[in-house]
Amino acid sequence: MKRWIQGLAISMLTLLALAAPAFASEPPTSDPAPDILVRQIMGLAFESQQSINSVPFAAGDSLKKVIKKWGPPEDISTVAANYWSRNVRFIYDGSTGRKTIVAIEDFGPQLKTIHLSDVKGLIGNPDSEKEQEGNYYVTYSDKENFTVTFVFQSAFSNPNPSLEMYILERPGLELKQK
Repeated sequence: MKRWIQGLAISMLTLLALAAPAFASEPPTSDPAPDILVRQIMGLAFESQQSINSVPFAAGDSLKKVIKKWGPPEDISTVAANYWSRNVRFIYDGSTGRKTIVAIEDFGPQLKTIHLSDVKGLIGNPDSEKEQEGNYYVTYSDKENFTVTFVFQSAFSNPNPSLEMYILERPGLELKQK
């Protein structure tokens, strides 16, 4: 009988050891909740003038610094450097030798979980909002550190559209045309 109990105990421990990984909690694979994303967007904008996908680079940094760390952009024009695989576009001032980043456009796929009501519910009334060229623009600014413009799908057909992208700018930096 004692041997039978020992055998049962060993069998149970073995079964438990083999089954434990199945019960272990897996890290969440889904995108963060919309409220967390909105707080992250505004926090990064205020604290460091960065977007979610531009970290460690900020408005005011040099495009040359980005290229040194990330390599050449996947697509570049005289004012925009696109890193499509990183879901970010740097708008830069080509009239300066360092190619100063004046704005960052972030279009990560996780942003589509954010709706207009999420943004207005968490941040409040925007500084400005307008419908233009099939998009709905909602802008918030502290006038010193950042301006964030949320670009939603058109609000004409859907009063609570989802977010397409957002644009982060730092007041005082502007694109100078050559």
